[in-house]
Amino acid sequence: MHNNRPVLALLFLFTQLVSYPVFADDNQDISINNVWISEAPPSVTTLAAYATIYNGSSETITLASVSSPLFSSIEIHRSNIVDGIARMEKQSSLTINPKESIELAPGSYHLMLFNPDKPLRSGNSVSISFNFSDGTSLSVEAPVLKRQNDNPQHHHH
Repeated sequence: MHNNRPVLALLFLFTQLVSYPVFADDNQDISINNVWISEAPPSVTTLAAYATIYNGSSETITLASVSSPLFSSIEIHRSNIVDGIARMEKQSSLTINPKESIELAPGSYHLMLFNPDKPLRSGNSVSISFNFSDGTSLSVEAPVLKRQNDNPQHHHH
């Protein structure tokens, strides 16, 4: 296995430079940053998206679902290495503790976006809604970016 830390560090720095916080009008306690969709060949019917979700409130929040008019469905997944093999597990929701954030990143939690209405290329952006169990819904624009790392499953902490 090769060391991907320099590539991941550059990717992290890039996402920090291009990210803008997005706040709900009715709930300033939840922010979604660093949202992006990984570019894939036009024939691919499943894409991956990433983000950082921060819970600035004093209550635990739960991300119940994610949606976009451009995709037939979006699922929350988590990548795990089991016996040296990367596997994805669908998550019914994500719980975010007070004053903490959860990162959706390659090799960890992420969003799987199914059956796009049209091919997406680097430079496009997509509206994605993050829906929380308390009824809060945040819509963000997610840019499509080229992934800098061809093998995110080889990322180790």
